[in-house]
Amino acid sequence: MKTASKKAKGARLEREVAALIRHKGLDPDSSRMPLSGAFSHLPEDVFTRLPIHIECKNQEAIRFWEWWNILRDKVKFGKEPVLVISGNHRPTVAVVKIEYLLNLLKIEQDYLREIKEQT
Repeated sequence: MKTASKKAKGARLEREVAALIRHKGLDPDSSRMPLSGAFSHLPEDVFTRLPIHIECKNQEAIRFWEWWNILRDKVKFGKEPVLVISGNHRPTVAVVKIEYLLNLLKIEQDYLREIKEQT
């Protein structure tokens, strides 16, 4: 695949992730980062005010640990790393640390319990 095609494929995933964040109502200003995180002071692939740092990879060959280590080294400002992976005719998945996932589930569980108690 030509470099331009690879970049277009990656940019498409970045736009899709930003659009999904907006669609879910999490951050109306979420967008693809211009030049896809090429600036050291703005290293994210997707700009969002959420407390996460998103790195997108739209490739068939998965180099998980290589990507995770790069992401881990880029994360700044106390954000949580989120590695978004997709490929041709594959679902888009997000990889997060287990502690972060469990914290999110705990928040959701507590919220649902609070709503149930109010009714």
